Amino acid sequence: MIEALADMEALALHCRSEQSKEYISEALLCYRSGAYRAAIVSTWIAIVFDLIDKIRELALSGDANAKQLEHQYETYLQQIEQGNEQGVKSALQFERDILTICKNQLQLFDQQQFTDLARLREDRHRCAHPSFQKVGEPYRPSAEQARLHLRNAVLHVLAQPPLQGRAALAELKTLVSSNYFPADTAKAVAQLRMSPLEKASDALVRGFIDELLFGFFDKNGPLYLKRQVTSAINASLEMYRPLVEQRLSKQLGKLVRDQPDQQFLFAVAFISLLSSSWNFMDGPARDKVVEFISHGKGSEVIKVLAVLSKIDAVRAEVDARVAVLTLDELGEAIASHRLRAGKNRAIELLSEAHSWVRANEVINKAILPLFDLLNRSDVERIIRLPVETNADLIGAGSYSTLIEVVRRSGLFTQGDLNKLLDENRAHYLVDMAPDG
Repeated sequence: MIEALADMEALALHCRSEQSKEYISEALLCYRSGAYRAAIVSTWIAIVFDLIDKIRELALSGDANAKQLEHQYETYLQQIEQGNEQGVKSALQFERDILTICKNQLQLFDQQQFTDLARLREDRHRCAHPSFQKVGEPYRPSAEQARLHLRNAVLHVLAQPPLQGRAALAELKTLVSSNYFPADTAKAVAQLRMSPLEKASDALVRGFIDELLFGFFDKNGPLYLKRQVTSAINASLEMYRPLVEQRLSKQLGKLVRDQPDQQFLFAVAFISLLSSSWNFMDGPARDKVVEFISHGKGSEVIKVLAVLSKIDAVRAEVDARVAVLTLDELGEAIASHRLRAGKNRAIELLSEAHSWVRANEVINKAILPLFDLLNRSDVERIIRLPVETNADLIGAGSYSTLIEVVRRSGLFTQGDLNKLLDENRAHYLVDMAPDG
């Protein structure tokens, strides 16, 4: 964004092409000399030339509308060279309509930008056509008017690439749908800064977020269930936070509420990967997610418990659901879906193991995979289970394996571990080797 409106010398530096800089330089010279009418007329000329250049660039890239417009414009130029007055009339009409053409057919700017540029066009007519004014009273624009038109010309047109509408969205969609678009937010930001999103209009940002949100759930689209969609949204938040937050607040809740039961798992996974997603959803959408956590099918819920556990607002519901998982559900959630919040449930299941087979199963599926999360107090609790709950650990092969892992972990001195084992019926596992 161009923030220093008074710094007129810096305006030209924001122009995208050398030609654009040349176009606007003449207007700046007029402005600095106090010739504000000439500055406004020159600014309009700069915009018309730049928009024609953009039409040609889009035509070269294959845009069908741009190709048709380029052919139309070239026809007028040929007619003018041949002395055909119709060519002059058509070219003048093309200039009058160029803002509407570029907005409606090419989406190069949004409605607010169009309004700003239309004001420039009107002021240009007032400056360039004496017949528009009362005799002896030429139009005298102020310095502020001329400066505003210069600023809008650069900001809305001259500094922008020829990709602000459907073509820009198509390019961004292709970028994000690639299997090689990064899942990491910082890397995604770097990619998007090299795309049309770097200097995007508000309309393009809103359109991009909508494409991502609804494209993720479109079975026939290239963004369907792509993990990269969430990293692209998170990256967009980093780049245009107020605008993206506003769009997510408007669209995300409705999107979640509208998902059918058979696809709701994907909606939950989606929001769990979005930064601050809970803040962007309304009450009914949040309630639907909570209900899914509490009463959804176990085979579906376990797939997202790990990512949901990172959302503070539903931590209590996640913990409550983990607390009633079966061993098979817990084991799959740990092994296949990286659940790290199942430590207490694993120890509880082990406390209820009343056979060697069951004890081995719990240790192998839930205790050992989460061993790095266990602290000294957790291990003491496990070792005391044979005495406190009559858990059938003594003699189970995996229990011996677990104790060996504990011994190597450094959580206990050999003496402390031996004492604890001896007090809880596991004297056969006491290591008689001296410390050190």
